[in-house]
Amino acid sequence: MLRKVIKKPHYPTVSLESNRTQTKKNRSVIILLAGVPGTGKTTVGNGLQNRLGLSHRLSTGFLRATIDSLIPESNARLLRKEAFAAYEETSHSKFPTGQQILDGCARQANILKPVFKSCVARARTEGIGLIMEGSHFIPGIIDPYEFGADLLCVLDVPDREELKERAMSANHKHRRWSDFDLSRLSILQDQLVYMANRNELPIVINTDVEQSINHIVALLNKNTSM
Repeated sequence: MLRKVIKKPHYPTVSLESNRTQTKKNRSVIILLAGVPGTGKTTVGNGLQNRLGLSHRLSTGFLRATIDSLIPESNARLLRKEAFAAYEETSHSKFPTGQQILDGCARQANILKPVFKSCVARARTEGIGLIMEGSHFIPGIIDPYEFGADLLCVLDVPDREELKERAMSANHKHRRWSDFDLSRLSILQDQLVYMANRNELPIVINTDVEQSINHIVALLNKNTSM
């Protein structure tokens, strides 16, 4: 899989010392959080909103549902699959490889790319601070600089049993995932971490929410000062 190299644009420095995000030209901050369910994207996203004074947060799950009736049925059927099970549309393997699971998620991501770009472009035009979160921000498939985002990072919970427990916590009581589903969820997370390392994008270990937020703020400061 070849990654298109896009020169990172130069942006004004973002000051994150106060509770609100400011720039020399009042430029908004846009963050993409990747990771499977259970990595804590929503919790960290809420914390970042409060810390940085960002006004909007979007989940790729809601975006998938929004465009369901607007796209060809074959694409809609693919997007209705869980990210870790999307490969089933093209493969009936009983023992899918990590690459097969990642490829299925990547096919979903490619359908969603125009939607992601439109959301980021609108946020830039309106000067809106935005966090977007989901399994589909795959490093190497989604390039944050091509999209005009300030940061893409992958959240991770290295203890995979803890990750599975989080994914099935009381906050997600309507999920009906089997052990096989949770195994595939874990495999997809392994692939996201691998792709982050391969494409030299940051991985934030989310075992402590406050530390994770501090880490992401530090990454923002570094990225926007270059």
